Amino acid sequence: MSDTQTTTPAAAPTAAPPPEPAARPPQPAPKPAPPARELPEIEAIAGWVEGAELPELAALFELPTGATLPLAKFDALGMQIRKEELLPQHWQPLSDHTPPADSAFDGLAVVARLRAAYGDPEAAERRLAQLRLAWRELAGKQPSLWSVPDVLAAMRRLIEREIDFEPYELLCAVRDVWRGMTLPFGREQLEILWACLAFIRDKTRK
Repeated sequence: MSDTQTTTPAAAPTAAPPPEPAARPPQPAPKPAPPARELPEIEAIAGWVEGAELPELAALFELPTGATLPLAKFDALGMQIRKEELLPQHWQPLSDHTPPADSAFDGLAVVARLRAAYGDPEAAERRLAQLRLAWRELAGKQPSLWSVPDVLAAMRRLIEREIDFEPYELLCAVRDVWRGMTLPFGREQLEILWACLAFIRDKTRK
């Protein structure tokens, strides 16, 4: 009888564990949403028309970033305003845009009146500088003869020509020109301006 040697089969090699997945790089935190900008209330715009200060009014002509509205958006607002028939239909834009000498602006009676009315030399210079920009774009038309369409046309040209300007300071200066007038024309323009600003406020999102 022969000895029989029992052979134990070799154990199968243990499979190596799968490699750990590469760690994902940390994702940047989402940028916080910009804070909602402060827009003027309709009642506050009415108070501004009567002479109050309202810096938030500038937001009606700015992007949420604070930059002035691009030309396309400004034109879109203008089209909506015309569609609502808030502006006189007989108004025609100036065909001549030749700017006069700046010395002519300083000699205007309305400029002297505004300079005296403001009292604060810094505020006077700041607002008259904006009025001068618009006056140049309107080919030297006297500010006391401006209508609301003239002001919007001047603002459009400033945007189109990429000239830096401050819509709020310009509007304040124009408002003060009309408020200082004794003829009904000034009050009529203030009422049209209020209607336009209230309409723009209704269309502006925070």
